[in-house]
Amino acid sequence: MLYHYATFPGTLIVTCTQELPSENDISKKVIQVNFEQPDDEGGFKEARYEIPGYRELWNEGFTPSETEANLEILKTNEELIIECSREEGRDLT
Repeated sequence: MLYHYATFPGTLIVTCTQELPSENDISKKVIQVNFEQPDDEGGFKEARYEIPGYRELWNEGFTPSETEANLEILKTNEELIIECSREEGRDLT
């Protein structure tokens, strides 16, 4: 399930999952963070990352400079995203 984290100027929407078991080590928890923004063709650009570690899971449509901006948002907001994920995901545990 995705939970709304924030909407940034320029219609960039950031959402996050609850804590999930890591694919590589089920004893570790990760949070997937999704970035979505309308594109010029009536569709959406979308990218998903995993924290901790900032691993990119996929990126469809974001330019390299937009990807860098997304990563900067992710890094500067990581603690708040984790807090949001834990708060929103609390009802699922």
